[in-house]
This record gives sequence, structure tokens and C-alpha cells, in this order.
Amino acid sequence: MQTVPVAVKGYLEQKLSRKLVHMTAGPLFLLTWPLFSAEPYARYLATVVPGLNAIRLVLIGTGVVESEGTVKSVSREGDRAELLRGPLYYVLVLIGVTIFYWRASPVGLVALSLMCGGDGLADIVGRRLGKTKLPYNPSKTYAGSIAMFLGGLAMSMGLIALFCSLGYFRCSMGEVFPSVAAISLVATLIESLPINQSVDDNLSVPGSAALMGYLLLGAVAPAVL
Repeated sequence: MQTVPVAVKGYLEQKLSRKLVHMTAGPLFLLTWPLFSAEPYARYLATVVPGLNAIRLVLIGTGVVESEGTVKSVSREGDRAELLRGPLYYVLVLIGVTIFYWRASPVGLVALSLMCGGDGLADIVGRRLGKTKLPYNPSKTYAGSIAMFLGGLAMSMGLIALFCSLGYFRCSMGEVFPSVAAISLVATLIESLPINQSVDDNLSVPGSAALMGYLLLGAVAPAVL
């Protein structure tokens, strides 16, 4: 029986674990929001943990603090400088969404869902099931893009349903769905473009989702903060 080299096996497991963290860290953070009070300072208090994580990434990424385990777990190539790009952008998006959207708008939920559930799932599915490349970007596949659209849409609707049930938004799921689907489609198209060498997906995906959300979901009124 042919065996898989340990290095190769470890590399695959590392990439999968990194993407699983990418997919789950954001939504788990969002699920802590209902634990905070309705005080105006609550949203800022919620940013303490991701804020400390951002500082930690900067210290490790610049070499001030040594943490080989962190570098291996969140970087693609084992270079500590990578922590100052994608992983740091990810945490900064968490902070930004918390401060600017909090529990007053579903736009933040959609932006994070597409960055986490959408973009994360796209990489996993694309690498394992993607056979046909996109004609305008050979590093992306149809399978990955479909997974991003469906994963981001499903996570968005699930989180919106949860926050609506908790009384944070006044919205009808049937009315919100077309807008969320349109936002997911645009973010998927942005993610599929060959621009990730210039603009990180952790910025372009939530950024485009937030812009589309402002245009399509601005009418969703908050019930409470």
C-alpha cells in the first residue's frame, strides 16, 4: 500500500484546519453579541478580545514575540509576515463590523458570513472538488464559487433569522432573502476575480458585501441595540 509522505499529509491538514478556523471564528464571535447589555459602550467592550488578538498578531508578525505554533496554524507558507495580512485583516473586519453595525443592522452579519462561511468554504470545496477552472481566473473553480455563494447565503440567512428571533431586527425573512442572495452573488463574483494578489479576500469580500448591504438592506430597521 502506498503511503502519503508525512510532510504532505501535515500540509493538507494544516490548510484544512486553517480554513475551518476561518469559517468558525467569526460566527462564534457573533454568537457572543447577545450576551452583552444594551448599553452604548457594549459594542466597544465586545471588541476587546479581537482587539487583543490583533495586537498579538502584530507582535508575532513583526517578530517581537515568538510563536511558531501560531505562525504554522494561521499562515499559508509558514512566514510570520503573513500574519500581518490576511489573519490581521480578518480580525480588523471583526472589530469594524462590531463597531459600525453591531446588533442594529443585518449588514454586518452578511458581511462576516460571506467572509467566513462563503470564502472559507470556497477554498475547501474548490481544492477538493473543483475540476473546471473559471475562464477569467484559473486559480478559481466553478465548484468553489458555487460553494461560496451557497455557504455565505446559508450562514447569512441563519444568523439573520437568529438575530430576528432575538428581537434585534424587524424583518421578514422572505423579503430579506432576495437582497441577501444578490449580495452573496456580488461578493462571490468579487472573490472570483484575479485581484487577490493586490486586494486580500478578507477585505474585498466583506467590503463589497457591506457596500451592497448598505444599498439593499438599509431599510431593515433595528428593534433594539
